[in-house]
Amino acid sequence: MAGEESEQLVKVFFELEQDEDGYPPVTCESMWATPVGNGLYRLGNIPFFASGVAYEDVVSAVRRDDGTRGFVEVVRPSGHSTLRVIVYEASEVPALRQELEALGCDTELSHIPNLMAVDVPPAVPLDSVRSLLETGTASERWEYEEACLGR
Repeated sequence: MAGEESEQLVKVFFELEQDEDGYPPVTCESMWATPVGNGLYRLGNIPFFASGVAYEDVVSAVRRDDGTRGFVEVVRPSGHSTLRVIVYEASEVPALRQELEALGCDTELSHIPNLMAVDVPPAVPLDSVRSLLETGTASERWEYEEACLGR
């Protein structure tokens, strides 16, 4: 039944291209998603490496030969933004997470030490998040990148 299918989480796989330095450190990233019908899925994770997608985006995916679902495109952007932060000192990670969460962001920690994915919901001013992250970048406490800006 379609209703039952929409309640089950599935994985959507994103193929990644590495640059000359081997970044990202993986060639494929999977994210949990909720089927919403007609080959469309609402992302339920903050991406760590995939660019151009964000939490709660609705994406299309196709069933691949191995039975997995491969990302095709963003169909309905959620308005969320995705940022990634690599913190140089592990002891600074908890405080930075608290500061980001106080601004209204959600964060997820990677299996890679000190790597954090940041979700900036549409209601959170991106400039306030950038200001915080730029301050830490200027003082060489971390680096960050904007992987997807809400639209």
